[in-house]
Amino acid sequence: KAYEIEKLAEARAKEMKIIATAVSENFGITGSIEYRDEKIAISSPKDHLPLEIQQPIFTTPSLEERTIDRIIFQEAKKQLNIENITAFAAEELNAEQAVTDEPLDEDWTTRFFKNAEEVSNEEMQAIWGKILAGEIKQPKSYSLRTLELIRNLSKNEADTFMKVANFAITSDGKNYIFKGNNDNLMNDKYNIGYADIALLTEIGIIQPGEFIVHQLLEQNTERYHYFVAGNIILPTKIKANTPTLQMPVHVFSNSGNELLQLTKSTPSMEYLTYFANSIKNENVDVKYAYILNLDKGQAWHSDPIDFV
Repeated sequence: KAYEIEKLAEARAKEMKIIATAVSENFGITGSIEYRDEKIAISSPKDHLPLEIQQPIFTTPSLEERTIDRIIFQEAKKQLNIENITAFAAEELNAEQAVTDEPLDEDWTTRFFKNAEEVSNEEMQAIWGKILAGEIKQPKSYSLRTLELIRNLSKNEADTFMKVANFAITSDGKNYIFKGNNDNLMNDKYNIGYADIALLTEIGIIQPGEFIVHQLLEQNTERYHYFVAGNIILPTKIKANTPTLQMPVHVFSNSGNELLQLTKSTPSMEYLTYFANSIKNENVDVKYAYILNLDKGQAWHSDPIDFV
């Protein structure tokens, strides 16, 4: 940890030195340049300066020197991005008792760090750190397609996904958002509008299609079906020969399913109650319970409780 802190400090110091040099050298050429909070502002362009002070104050470096400075700055920034992301990954893995000894795919690792070196936003670095930690814990958790999707993900798109992810319900290994029969419900009550769904569909997190339903097919025996939302499980008892249940939904894509592993959703009980009441009838009884432990698809939960 001490070594990591030292290297981060060295990288930041070197970065600031390069920036300071660039500011000083460009002052004489442009008149005045300021670099603050990773933004460049030209407060007095050269063309507007009096002729007598347009001459460079500093000797202009050669093309080779300027190229080297630029490369050093860019590579130092990339290295700093990577080190920040790996620090987030280490923090994610800190509480793990053990991880698989299966090696990571070399192509995946190469692609990951090639993409990660360009990520400067701290919140996005945290997401990339979680992906690296997840892949270390369980290789093949995140596909190359998903890495490419995240590489192009903007802060606004990430925020939209995180908002919608709170309403994800898992059933039969698939994740979806329950729309219900009221098209305005999600927008009016939970601030998830058409634009949010359209955006996530466009970037490939939600599958396209307006009239998608999740079905529980009719069977000639009584059975239990389970829905999971965050840390809540919904044991659903279905009597024999109950007609097929159809639930209007938005379905997450494969990449969307992988990204959901990064989230810890906190579903609204009001939303889950609406969902339960929508499928409940004389043949279908829905309760809810809190998940105590989840391992390899098996859940241990508290005693089921009736929805109010």
